[in-house]
Amino acid sequence: MDVIFVIIELILMIGLFVLIGIDGKRPLSKMRLLYLAPFLVAVVCATRMPGEWTLVGAYFGTVLVIGCLFVTKVLSKRILTVISAGLILVSFGLCMLSSTYRRADYLKGFEHGFSVMKEHYVLTEEKGIDWNQLYATYYPKFAEAEAKHDSVLNQKYWMQFAEEFHDGHVGFFNESDSRMIRNLLELMGNDYGLSFVRGSDGTFLAANVEGSEGCMSVLEPGKDYSDAEDYLSESVEEDRLTLWNAGLRNGCVITSWDGKSVEEVMGEVEVIMSNCPDLENDRFFRTMYAAGIGGESVTITFLDENGNEKSVTAPRLGAYLPRLASTMEKIDEGVLESNLGWRELSSDTVLLRIYSMSYDLETYDGADYTEMTDELREQVLALKESGYKNIIIDLRRNSGGSPFMVMGVAKLFAPLGHHVDCYSVVINEKTACFERGEDGKYVKDKALAYDGEDLWNHGRILLLVNGETVSAGDEMTYLMSQYPNVTIMGYTKSNSSCQAVTQVSVGEGALSFSAVPNIDENGDAFIDALADRKGRVPIDIVVPVDRDMVTEIFDRGEDHLLQEAMKELGDPIE
Repeated sequence: MDVIFVIIELILMIGLFVLIGIDGKRPLSKMRLLYLAPFLVAVVCATRMPGEWTLVGAYFGTVLVIGCLFVTKVLSKRILTVISAGLILVSFGLCMLSSTYRRADYLKGFEHGFSVMKEHYVLTEEKGIDWNQLYATYYPKFAEAEAKHDSVLNQKYWMQFAEEFHDGHVGFFNESDSRMIRNLLELMGNDYGLSFVRGSDGTFLAANVEGSEGCMSVLEPGKDYSDAEDYLSESVEEDRLTLWNAGLRNGCVITSWDGKSVEEVMGEVEVIMSNCPDLENDRFFRTMYAAGIGGESVTITFLDENGNEKSVTAPRLGAYLPRLASTMEKIDEGVLESNLGWRELSSDTVLLRIYSMSYDLETYDGADYTEMTDELREQVLALKESGYKNIIIDLRRNSGGSPFMVMGVAKLFAPLGHHVDCYSVVINEKTACFERGEDGKYVKDKALAYDGEDLWNHGRILLLVNGETVSAGDEMTYLMSQYPNVTIMGYTKSNSSCQAVTQVSVGEGALSFSAVPNIDENGDAFIDALADRKGRVPIDIVVPVDRDMVTEIFDRGEDHLLQEAMKELGDPIE
């Protein structure tokens, strides 16, 4: 926009320079109003661009040329246009050379985002948020980020700030995906050739070990992390199999990390990439982040495949982010199928994959999902007619979406009768705020409801979830957990975040947060984990995390959770 502004202004100055010659020979009183054109263009551009002090000279030049209206000599007028053009060029040159050109003010971004969120965040009481304490804690941090003008620090502090809310809907998104990944490469620590997984018995198991067939290689971080190549150590080629050569394999128990327990190291993790409201979910995921903590090398003590304790010094290979993302993906990704796509698993069981609660662009912002429901109803009835007994609905990593789509799917499997999803909240007409009663709870307004059709009452339904099943994914899990033939399975509960979301610009990115409350029959927040950090979306079967789970996923590339679901149904995958 700045470049376009400068080009337009320079074209106008050249045009005025020519016009002055014509005007000097033959007065053109009406056309002389064109001397106002540069200023009017500047006003229009100023209303559409963020303020930029290095362009002050350019704006002054557009004012200076108005002086031509009051000067009679052709030479004087042309001198004014030349000076104005010069000011515009010099000002633009300063912009290009200035390190502060269009630079986001991180401290102002924090103050703006903080004030907007403080006014509109809808779970302040439910989560026990102390805004004064938060401001006192984070103001100096963002002041530091601004003083150093450090994008990595800015992102780090926003991620830490977001984590204070234990709300899956609170998060920071950098305006540039490439900058965000670059910052995360700095923040996630070092890759020493492995990740961790927390076992159900409290042990810490090695996973995604460099050199294991099917696991990621530090030399091939994936197209999304091409910048990770800049972080590779000079000796990565000769060092990358250090752990493998020492006998450390997927599933081996890690007993210490640089002389500390993994539990201690977890306390040094400064940021995680997504919020886990449920405390147990947080522990499960934070374990994976701990494997990035350390310096140029770490000493790892582990139990080898024969149970013998060994130690190995592992050098830094590169940035940990690609391996961390790979580990989370291998555990959480789910079946690779199209959204609302079906897959036959056996003669008795089919799988329905739902990545997000969105059907198409036309319906996403509306409430009418009739077309989707009708299509899905036909498919379900055809499967029933074909003799299938079980449906597995894969909601792993479901990113959420429309509650109307949730009801459009859930109603097909719900018992006959009227079912309430959740309630909206009364808005106080005087204050334009959501109304709370004398008991401090939100005042219930209209219900979101649906009528059950009970189309699968002859068989079982299993829902597969994980900590990245969030928002409308949480909602569907919660609703269907109440149906008599539905079982919820996963290594962890779903996320437990289900309020409606908005976002506010904070300079170099945006801050998302819960801004519209959804409540239950009693006026309590619908689904969200409260200050106790206990996820309120139930889970029926917590699948154990053990050596077998790790080796099935990271050595054999199998979908362990899906295998366990089929075992639960007594129906092995054919």
